[in-house]
Amino acid sequence: MITVVGIFEDITLADDVCEYLLGNEFDADSLDQHTHKALPGHEVHEPGTIDRIAAFFNHLFDNQHEAEAHATAGRNGTIVTVHAPSARLAQEAVDALNNYGAIDVNAFDENTTGTRSIMVERIVADDVRLRGM
Repeated sequence: MITVVGIFEDITLADDVCEYLLGNEFDADSLDQHTHKALPGHEVHEPGTIDRIAAFFNHLFDNQHEAEAHATAGRNGTIVTVHAPSARLAQEAVDALNNYGAIDVNAFDENTTGTRSIMVERIVADDVRLRGM
């Protein structure tokens, strides 16, 4: 399983990319969307969610600095996670997330890769996923 993550400043773009992915070979079980902001039509985080966001990115990254940069961005935007069964679908997810405006989390950090959406070959357990938050 390959996990692909994109973070969006605009929740409408996150909604749009999820709708696109659902119409193109992805199913609802392979997509997670989490927004930390209280917006009409979207669930606001529950107590402890901030810790879950950090736990999620700490699970994905071995590099603590990169995990914290993504957790901070995720707390200020909408996180879209795609759990892809193949490299081809993972690359399609990366392309879609980037085309729909995933932010460059590390744009101002010279010590990181500077990519927008990220692809990590790591399975994310159900209790770590940011589903339904």
